[in-house]
Amino acid sequence: MTTISNCFAAGILLLVVIAYFRNKYFISIASKYYVLCLALTAVTLLVNTWRAESIRTAIHLSPSLIKFSATLDFTLMFLTTSVLALYLIAKITEHAFSERYLRFTCIMLLSAYSIFMIALGLNLPFGYFFTVDATGALKEGKLCELSYVLLAVQISMVLYHCIKHRRALTKNMKFALIECACAIAFCLGIKTMYGGISIFVLAITLIELIFFIHFQQQRMGINSVTKLNDARSFMSDINRRIKKRQPFTVYLIKLRNFGTIKQNFGHKAGDEYLYQFAFQLDKLFYGGIAFNMYSATFALVFPGGSDDGARLEKLTSFMDNGIDFMRKHTDLNYTIAEHTWQEDEANADAFYEKLEYAASVSKVTKQTYIKCSLELEVERLRKKYLINRLQDITAEAGFEVWFQPIYSCEKDHFTSMEVLLRLREKNGTFISPAEFIPLAEQTGQINEITWFVLTQTCKALSENRELDGIRASVNLPMVQLVDPSFEDKLNAIVDSYGISHDRISFEFTERVIIENLDLAEKNMRRLVKTGYTFYLDDFGVGYSNFNCVLQLPLRTVKLDASITGSADRLKETNMVYILTDLFHDMGLHVVAEGAETLEQVELLKGYGVDGIQGYYFAKPMPLQKLIKFIKKEQ
Repeated sequence: MTTISNCFAAGILLLVVIAYFRNKYFISIASKYYVLCLALTAVTLLVNTWRAESIRTAIHLSPSLIKFSATLDFTLMFLTTSVLALYLIAKITEHAFSERYLRFTCIMLLSAYSIFMIALGLNLPFGYFFTVDATGALKEGKLCELSYVLLAVQISMVLYHCIKHRRALTKNMKFALIECACAIAFCLGIKTMYGGISIFVLAITLIELIFFIHFQQQRMGINSVTKLNDARSFMSDINRRIKKRQPFTVYLIKLRNFGTIKQNFGHKAGDEYLYQFAFQLDKLFYGGIAFNMYSATFALVFPGGSDDGARLEKLTSFMDNGIDFMRKHTDLNYTIAEHTWQEDEANADAFYEKLEYAASVSKVTKQTYIKCSLELEVERLRKKYLINRLQDITAEAGFEVWFQPIYSCEKDHFTSMEVLLRLREKNGTFISPAEFIPLAEQTGQINEITWFVLTQTCKALSENRELDGIRASVNLPMVQLVDPSFEDKLNAIVDSYGISHDRISFEFTERVIIENLDLAEKNMRRLVKTGYTFYLDDFGVGYSNFNCVLQLPLRTVKLDASITGSADRLKETNMVYILTDLFHDMGLHVVAEGAETLEQVELLKGYGVDGIQGYYFAKPMPLQKLIKFIKKEQ
């Protein structure tokens, strides 16, 4: 009966092994224990079957050989259960992983196994564990119950981790553990019915089958579309390499035009396209491991440092050639970022951040290849520092609202001012808005910045009588202009300080609204009806055209300093005069920016501009200096 049971177990084991190894994929810590358990089960199966057949066929064996084979069988069985326990605990703690859990488990199981091996060692000369009688049969010794005690220790450790990490247990894991208990009960029932039958190997193979069905057939760590190792596998692999201090190089590959390909071929065909690309990429190099990080982003990991460029040349050649898909040739729009591990990179997160940043830079600069460098790292850390600073947009965090007065040529004094934001460092220096405002737009902090500036502006206008009659213009990002709730929140802030709506203006650039011009116009007209006004800023920069001026409800157009230029340039061209005359005919005011000399100011006045903003009159200044400046001018 033992042989029949083992044959059934062998069939299960063979099917699991074939299914498990049919595809190449990344092996995680838990999977390594699973593979080791499969191997030990196979060896145990052979030894156990040999012993059972020897007894069944009454093959004459010497007592010493019988004792040796029994010792080997017991050793393998206990080692297999120890590894199986390690595997179960690794799976249980997978979503709450800490190395100390497995380290503690390994120490406990190793201690139990050492005790077991000492007992088996003492068994050879003294027969404490089992003895062989004259007929060759095994008889239990004084320490035979020790095997059950040590097996109970293994089960207890698994149950301990189940209870400790019960909140992290997935439904799959819970069902798998319940099914394992049922399989063990089933095997014990068979043993009870048939007496001396050995059900150990059958129980182990059933447990391995259960966990294969629940976890391994899903190929945890594998991307379901491309069948490559996924991002989690990548991080685990990189962390292990770093821990062992093994040099390695990674190429991060991003397909920039995959969205277009997916639109052309359809969603399902897009997945097939990714699979074919991944398949060819995986076969491209010997010795490299391919990972599908997410969607159309891939990574190739190679042992050792950067080579002489042969790998890169082969990779770029493959990417440049594109791939044939659905009887059509498709070119690849791609980015490749390369990075070799540095010893100061302590984990996979730190390593991967550099690669991702390099890839993002290459996208902006339209490069197909970029290598991580010290300059890029300094730039990345600077941006990371600024993003952290943007988490707390308050005066206490160093944010200050400054003002730059705008001179009115008609009234010969200052009637308006532009509101600007400054970020002060602890040492008193300032971070340029040109550096942190784009980051605020990327991270979504621009909303909070806008409300902070508006609140501080209204507070300044409300609490300082010296500013009566002066309008304030605030830079407005597109995300606020198209927000349906913007008007209500804006009115709530302005009205709470008792400020007239016509004292608040908003500046924006054509670049900000050009992609959603119709919605911007709709919201602007609604705000204009309640008294607010709008300035078109930086006219003359980039692709400035008159469509915005004609379509939007503007009050003022601000000519960029690139148009006003120096005094010599103003004399050589009539551009300011022509634009001013044109905008006046359209019923708009004109403010010239960038005036730095008296000669420029006189020329701009002569050209008929309504207002002048520049360092000649005043630089941006904090509120207290602004109050003193206005008092002096008055």
